[in-house]
Amino acid sequence: MASISSIGVGSGLDLSALLNNLRTSEEAALTTITTRQSRESSRLSAYGQLSNVIEKLQTAAKAFEGTTTFGQFATTQTGESFTSSAGTKAVAGTYRITVETLASSQTRITTGQASKSSQIGSGGDISFTFANGETKTLSLSNGSSLQDVAAAINADPELGINATIINDGNESTPFRLMFTTAETGTEAAITGISVSGNSELDGLLSTMTEQQTATNAKISINGLEITSSSNTLEDVIEGVTLNLSKADGEVQTLTVSKDDDKAKTAIKEFVDAYNAAQKFIKSSTAYNESTGGSTLNGDSTTRTVQTRLRDILNIQSGNESMFHTLSEIGITTELDGSLKLDEAKLDKALSSNRDDVTKLFQGTNGIASRTETITKALINSTDGIVTTAKQGTQRIIDDLDKQLIRKQEQIDAKMEIYRQQFSQLDSLMAQMNSTSEYLMQQFATMNNSSNT
Repeated sequence: MASISSIGVGSGLDLSALLNNLRTSEEAALTTITTRQSRESSRLSAYGQLSNVIEKLQTAAKAFEGTTTFGQFATTQTGESFTSSAGTKAVAGTYRITVETLASSQTRITTGQASKSSQIGSGGDISFTFANGETKTLSLSNGSSLQDVAAAINADPELGINATIINDGNESTPFRLMFTTAETGTEAAITGISVSGNSELDGLLSTMTEQQTATNAKISINGLEITSSSNTLEDVIEGVTLNLSKADGEVQTLTVSKDDDKAKTAIKEFVDAYNAAQKFIKSSTAYNESTGGSTLNGDSTTRTVQTRLRDILNIQSGNESMFHTLSEIGITTELDGSLKLDEAKLDKALSSNRDDVTKLFQGTNGIASRTETITKALINSTDGIVTTAKQGTQRIIDDLDKQLIRKQEQIDAKMEIYRQQFSQLDSLMAQMNSTSEYLMQQFATMNNSSNT
């Protein structure tokens, strides 16, 4: 509230300064509230940061779930006849592969026509017979020119045929309609075309010549010949996908091996996330003789969090596993509660027995399930203990805001009373001063009269 400068004129007293001093004295009571507001706001912020580090730990542990982290395989190959990839069902091994032929589509083409837009007969139903025994029919309802036929075929993906108009440069009949099967392999090839209801178009399409013959891919794996209608071969070698690209007849060596990079990265990220959580708890609860306690020093919620996070590490796999504790695969607990990762020991454990390492993280009582259970109890949006602490702190802050408003209103009301009282005093003093001056004037006049 602005200082009052109008009072005191009548009395000659510095009533404005006096009012300001009174306000300062009254507002000292607000300091207790604002100090606590600041403390609770800092606590709320610290709880938010605590939730964040716990959530990051929870996310890091989720990487251990499913099959995308452990059980990965990598492939390498010599030469350029194919590329490869491996899934979790793959088996480590080496294979000698030769690509002899690639799978190809069939191409048929019509004789040349003078126009691509002129109608060839009228309407009709085109029937396509395929090598696999299927017959598919297309009705022409929008015209029967080369353009119309191509458009109708391309508009029906179920036919399995792509149509294109080719200009071969012939001076009189340059336009030729080309059909290409959408799928590769001999079973997808067109064996016959006929048109009912349009003899003129039937004469053109039924006599299409085969420009390119459909073929199957043929490869040999360790001497065993394999054919495929596609250039993508899945699970011919279990868990491995081959993408054929070149039929060069050369022997190419495929090597399938374990790939533990993703598992090692996930484990390292978990260790880092755990350490980050412990580091924050340590710094936020620390006590310094010169500066006093940190924001969460002595906070029971944070102590509980610290204990529960340590419980994550208390895993014990069954007797059937080679590894029973995290320390056996290179993850040890330091004196300050942080984790230390021995990458060389982890590499050796993954190399010697990856399945048992996986059990430590994915087992019934493994890191993944324990972390999910414990962190959920800490930061669950409805009843997590950190969430509950945040909500309680927010309620305190809201109540302090209301207290501050009420106290300020009380001070303003009291200061208004003071102002009114000071104004009355100022007015009374002004009247008294005026009366005093009048009397002094009268006395002076009387003295002057008596002297004359």
